Amino acid sequence: MSKLSMRSPWFICICAFLLRVLAIGMVQGAPGKLAHIWESGPEIVNIATAISSHRGFSSPFGIETGPTAWIPPVYPGLLAGIFLIFGQQSVLAAATILIVQAILSSLTCVPLYAIAKRTFDERSAGWSTWAWALFPYEVVLPGLFVWETCLSGFLAVSLCYLLRSECADERWGGIWAGVLWGIAALTNAALLSLMPVFLFSGYRERRMRCKGVATVVLVAVVVICPWTVRNWAVFRTLVPLRSNFGEELWKGNHPGGLGRIEFGIGPADNVAQRERYQQLGEIAYVRQRRWEALQFIRQSPIRYARLVLYRVEYWWFAQGEGAPIFIFYRLLSVLSLTGMALAWRRWRVAGTLPLFGAVVVYPLVYYLTDVYARYRYPIEPFLMVFAGYALSRAFEFRRSKMARA
Repeated sequence: MSKLSMRSPWFICICAFLLRVLAIGMVQGAPGKLAHIWESGPEIVNIATAISSHRGFSSPFGIETGPTAWIPPVYPGLLAGIFLIFGQQSVLAAATILIVQAILSSLTCVPLYAIAKRTFDERSAGWSTWAWALFPYEVVLPGLFVWETCLSGFLAVSLCYLLRSECADERWGGIWAGVLWGIAALTNAALLSLMPVFLFSGYRERRMRCKGVATVVLVAVVVICPWTVRNWAVFRTLVPLRSNFGEELWKGNHPGGLGRIEFGIGPADNVAQRERYQQLGEIAYVRQRRWEALQFIRQSPIRYARLVLYRVEYWWFAQGEGAPIFIFYRLLSVLSLTGMALAWRRWRVAGTLPLFGAVVVYPLVYYLTDVYARYRYPIEPFLMVFAGYALSRAFEFRRSKMARA
């Protein structure tokens, strides 16, 4: 294989895909054991089952509870399509969604390479992209969960690339960017926090004018509106994207809580809470959970501050997670923070603004509410760009030191 082709992002993408498929086989074992994967994303799986049973977007907890906005619609809709083709919660459907997640994770290599090359140089791009392809944590994750994580990561890095490209300010470029933002918001509402960062950086770098920024925002709103209107018609209250913020706030902030996701305390895996949800209805349930969380925060501000600090530490170093795979999670944090420090010293802030912005802004909502290791995955391509830059600089330093010897 030539040096040029080894650096090709498409070649790296293919290698990444093969590794992820191999990891799925190793993690999940025999095909007959794939059925248990549905337990990893019960809300999405239950909504997809309801859709494919012609009961509409409803019942996130496996019992008949009526319409829901607990999860944004894109990923349950995708999974429902797979169920209609391959059977509800079948082994073939499980294999299909895991392969789709592996494809999305692998395709992330292509925009990641382009961003790293534009921001730093070709060597840094190669290090970043190969690191994404080979890093064990990134390789294994697509085969562990049925969730929107891999799609969110692909959308985030693709949007960053698109809004930094030469066509960003063209009419069709702005329209496509707006459509993609709308899809991103309907996949993972937290991705919207990146929109002002990416648009501002595009405007500051003079790749977009005010008209282009307005086009992106307007088209994104048009894409999102049908879902918001549907939620108003169903719940008679404003639910722009998803309804469960109160639940997420409570999970991380309640008496005796750990400050992060705990299993067995929510409607998905607690019978009493599921019955309470069914009795109150979705909107009343999440409002009550929000009230309980805010009461805790008001009554225990010092405890809340400590929980926020704990979540910051967990976000970067997965405090309390003992599985060996988290060694690589922490290693990525160290490498990316090193790369960020080097980039801040050596490059104009404007050139790295969208990357710094993504890394700083995206986790804020998780610091305040609750946190889980896979929540970081959508911005890990940006962390990998900084990690690749750190590795490239280390290689250059070692080579120059050897040349002087």
